[in-house]
Amino acid sequence: MKITPKQYVESLYQSVHNKKDSQIKSVIENFVKLLVANNDMAKADKITCQFIKIWNKEEGIVEAEVVSARELDKKIVKLLNGYIVQLSGARKVLLKQKIDKNVLGGVIIKYEDKILDGSLKMKLNELRNKMIK
Repeated sequence: MKITPKQYVESLYQSVHNKKDSQIKSVIENFVKLLVANNDMAKADKITCQFIKIWNKEEGIVEAEVVSARELDKKIVKLLNGYIVQLSGARKVLLKQKIDKNVLGGVIIKYEDKILDGSLKMKLNELRNKMIK
């Protein structure tokens, strides 16, 4: 019987959950040996991606992206981080910043399956659409 990436991920998560770093290292080494023995190293990328998703969900971590026209001040990033924690109910946010000059101003926040568009470009498009009507 072939083991699916999801099955590998669930067993790996259960094996490392609430373990000390020294124990986790041993578990991962054994896990890699199991993948090699089962000739499943080709599944490693899928396993890694799914593991990160499960780990983040179980640990209350949300990955988010903030898109702005320019680099944001550290104070603003901290405020945005707190805002995303409040909206998502997460314990921790892994915030990635992206610069896109087409945004013009403001920010676009992406987390989970949500997009909050507070960009100047969006506001101008909304105003233009209202004027057309």
